[in-house]
Amino acid sequence: MRNSMQDLDFEQAENIEPIQDYEFTRKAARRFREVVSLEEFEDEDAETIFNYLYKEMELVSFGDYLKRYIYERAGLTEPFPEVPQELYREIMIDSFRETCTPKSMTPTSTKLSSLASNWLSQASVKRETVFLLGFGLRMTVEDVSDFLTRVLKEPDFDFNNPDEAIFWFCYTNRLGYTKAQEIKERFLAAAPDETGIRKDHPAGQPALDTEEQLMDWLMHLKVFTEDPLSEKSQAFQEFLALYQKTRGIIAGLYQADEDEWKGDRIWTAEQITPSDVEKVICSGIPINNMGNLKKMSASTLARHFSQKRFSRQRITNILNHKFPVERFDLITLEFFIISQGDEEDPYERYKTFLNEIQGILSRCKMGEIYIVNPYECFILMCLLTDCPMAVFSEIWEKSYEEA
Repeated sequence: MRNSMQDLDFEQAENIEPIQDYEFTRKAARRFREVVSLEEFEDEDAETIFNYLYKEMELVSFGDYLKRYIYERAGLTEPFPEVPQELYREIMIDSFRETCTPKSMTPTSTKLSSLASNWLSQASVKRETVFLLGFGLRMTVEDVSDFLTRVLKEPDFDFNNPDEAIFWFCYTNRLGYTKAQEIKERFLAAAPDETGIRKDHPAGQPALDTEEQLMDWLMHLKVFTEDPLSEKSQAFQEFLALYQKTRGIIAGLYQADEDEWKGDRIWTAEQITPSDVEKVICSGIPINNMGNLKKMSASTLARHFSQKRFSRQRITNILNHKFPVERFDLITLEFFIISQGDEEDPYERYKTFLNEIQGILSRCKMGEIYIVNPYECFILMCLLTDCPMAVFSEIWEKSYEEA
């Protein structure tokens, strides 16, 4: 298998040129290849992956990404680690003033200098902060999209959200925050009226080439918009399809398990509950006296995995439209499905997973798999082992033992 590592899909040019400190993706890709190419990876796969995640992997914060963006855009030449935070803060303050961007989208008494320092040191921020920085730092629409999907690990622009449609239009046309607010005020002041509004907008991203098209789309949303947690959303539909496949696989596992097979019972997908799914996928996570998964804070990988587990509570809240579907949910389900397939070659299994999950994430506008994200790196490494689900569970279990 190690001979195939040169074909892994991350930043192929990384061995040709030296990797700079701010090139997070190339650094992570190089270490990924190095780890899965180790002889220990074949003999002690779970231990090797856990040690890499817990002891070696660099956790890249939102502040790190923000510094990298400013470093590259400002054309700074001194070594990346040596640039003082004060310089980044000064550049941000100057840019916000030049672009006439407010320090916040909501009233606040906090000074811009304090907010800038906070953004530069945060592990993560709210979605609206990225949009504000987009205006304040003159980001392109591609820059903002990258921050949403890669850094926050959230969906791309939501064109069913009037604010985000307006922001996208303004970033695309290099218009500032003042123009965005002007368009928003026009939209809010307009009375809902179905007369003359297109009802047949095609699915996906609408055509927003002109301000007139934007206003038409905004009025369409005012009249026809749906609940973002609706079961009609693409992410929920993808989740439901993967969840149903998962239930079918688990039913088959139960049918083959003498401890679960009682008499002449025939297990079907419909009989598999969120508790069953939790029991199988989260089998490596210890249970407390109440029968619930132990708190995530008790795991040494809590920060790495952004406090997420595929618990029955999470599944139920998604199915009841109380939680939105996130990339974590889709990646976890697809990983489980692929791990239970017939493919014996780890590299082919890995390629199959990547091919399928990239399509799913693309349809949900969530951005591609990102090797810098610890959870996604973890999933990819597990897929390159002989028994992905067993390794997955063992690492979860080890993370609680080491805490």
